[in-house]
Formats: sequence, structure tokens, C-alpha cells
Amino acid sequence: MPDIVKIILDTAGQKGHGSFLYLEQGRSVTIGRHTHMNRDVLAIYNQLVSKRHCCLHRVHQEVFIEDLGSKNGTELNGQRLIPHRRYLVSPGDRLTLVNGLVRLQVEFDGDLEETREYSVSELLEREVQLYDHLQSIQIGTEQVTLSKKEYLLFKLLHSRLNHFVTKEEIMKQVWPERCVENAELVGIDEVNSLIYRTNKKLGSNFVIKSVYKKGVYMKREGSFAELDASNA
Repeated sequence: MPDIVKIILDTAGQKGHGSFLYLEQGRSVTIGRHTHMNRDVLAIYNQLVSKRHCCLHRVHQEVFIEDLGSKNGTELNGQRLIPHRRYLVSPGDRLTLVNGLVRLQVEFDGDLEETREYSVSELLEREVQLYDHLQSIQIGTEQVTLSKKEYLLFKLLHSRLNHFVTKEEIMKQVWPERCVENAELVGIDEVNSLIYRTNKKLGSNFVIKSVYKKGVYMKREGSFAELDASNA
């Protein structure tokens, strides 16, 4: 087995899809459901995954998978694992969680395409968490509190990151109460003012831009944008 072992999350396009880390000799990594307090795991954003679902261990040149007593199980090549027992993972083996809902891809290729090695802490620092009840977002350790309209705008643009959203769609999503008959129409100036205020609160983490005849889009700024691009 080669020196490099890469662990990649395949969550079928959901949040966290494509996150990865390198498993070094003598180290272990726990995989589990993302929680605000549980920051020492490779996080999966799925409620069916247990907080501490399974663990991958690297011992010399071998990798082992261990289910940590998860509620919905871990599978190796379609067979559910007995909890707290280590199983050898070989090249080409299929590792899945929750009856195949989530896949763990283990790459043993010593000729991996050259990629900057991002540590788990770097991946955690770029995480974006949305709290609907607080109308706030958390970017790494930074908390940003928004007004109701600012939060609705951010949530819409974040779900379509790096893609255009029309101002008409923004009006419908952010001002639904005014998209009914006999209601006062939302003006372009209101939309532009909301974009300006939201941009100021987001600081250097994100930037929202308006392009004539195309719409509005949001992108990440700085080194975090590079991190996201590497996982695209």
C-alpha cells in the first residue's frame, strides 16, 4: 500500500460533498454527523448519521474501518459491520453509511494528482452554518447576525453559490408578502439597498455582485474560495 491515503466524503451532492483529508500513518479519523459542539470529526450533514458514526484507523501500511455503535450502521462491500470491531479496507472496497446513503471513498493511489494538503482545521474554518431561528450565520468561528431580509437573501444566494439569481426571484423569496395581488411592488432600489447592507455585514467572507441583465450572484472571497474550488 502506498504512503498516501486520502479519505473523501461522497454525500450525493449535499452539503459537505467532496470534503477530504489525508490519513497519516498511526492516525485515526472519526466520521460523524455535524453538530456545533462536535468539531473533532469529519462532518456529514445528515440526521441519519450518528454523532460518532465510524472511525478509520491507519496502522503502518494498512487501513481499518470500525463502526462506533452507530444507529443506522456502516457497511463494507454491502455487509453491515459488527460495532467496535476493526475490518481491513483494501483498494477497491466500497464503504457506505446508512444503507448506502453516504459513501466514504478511500484512495490508496500513490500517484494522486498534486493537491494542496488542507488540514482538518482548515476545512472546519471554512464551514458555513446557517441558523434560521437566530437569523444568523457562522463562518468558522465568526458569527454574523443579519436582519430577516438580509438572512433570506444570503440563504437564497448561498444555495446557488457562484450562480446567477434574477432580481425577480430575489423579490419573490425575500418579500413573499408583497408578491400578492394589491400589495405594494418591491422596487429595484430596495433590492440594491438590501444587497449593499448584506455585503457590509459579510465583510471579507463573501461578496454579492449584481451584473446588468444577468442578475445577482454571491461568491466566497480569499483563500476560502480556493478551498471551495479545490473540492468542486
